[in-house]
Amino acid sequence: MPHGTSKSFNLALGAGLSFVALGLLAFGSSPPSTLLARTPATAPLSTVAPGLLMADNDNTRGTRPFDFSDAFYLQNGVNPANILNRVNGTCPPNDMPSCSVVDNTNTDPDRRNIRVRSTTGGFDHEGNPLYYDINGMVMPSTFTNDAAGQTAMATANFFSAYIFPKASGDPLSPALSNRRQDNVFDTRNGYFVANPLGLWTAVFVSYTPAAVGPNPAAECLTALADLQAKNGTDLDGTPMIRKAIEVDDLGKKGCAVQRTRNLNGSQGFPWII
Repeated sequence: MPHGTSKSFNLALGAGLSFVALGLLAFGSSPPSTLLARTPATAPLSTVAPGLLMADNDNTRGTRPFDFSDAFYLQNGVNPANILNRVNGTCPPNDMPSCSVVDNTNTDPDRRNIRVRSTTGGFDHEGNPLYYDINGMVMPSTFTNDAAGQTAMATANFFSAYIFPKASGDPLSPALSNRRQDNVFDTRNGYFVANPLGLWTAVFVSYTPAAVGPNPAAECLTALADLQAKNGTDLDGTPMIRKAIEVDDLGKKGCAVQRTRNLNGSQGFPWII
């Protein structure tokens, strides 16, 4: 389904959500908490069906981001054995997907004793700063072959994590070095109620020639000038995008294009958790 547009999520299809983790590609699992955000894309990454269980997404200051338990993943339609690069208590040199440690202080039965240490910043749909971590990446085979898995996939396809690749880079790469600004998460339409695992589709947003080409359209010039006045510029020197509605508006005017990886996984993982 199209991403970045106004959507009405059928809660009969899902209940639960989590926004606290996103990272490697600038997204993550657990719901991003709207505390103080970090620096822009130059900052290092060190840092749905009735009956599904709800995640502990309180986003309270001081709450530590533990990975979900195997049982909780399975109950919510994800096979933990098939999560790509799932956090495992180690700190990969490239920080992909995240640095994590074994921490036996966890008391939440829906979480396990792996605490994510890598945290980065982004924006919610209203442009407010948030923090997030990532627990791993998701391929089609990561979803369980049952109703819960179908619901999990529908949830992942519904919620968009907007990634902004550099104009000179791969338009479908979420690598930190390829991002011109921090991610924007479309937390509209019941995210905190309908997404227990914090599943997201990676949606890559690029400016079109109508906006930044040799002969830009007048409507795009006006739109970009307004954005730059409000938000400043990104690492490409183009206007920064901070809100989901700004992505919507640019798309409607033909000033930006949204791309996703093939959902069959042929271009790499389409989703993040």
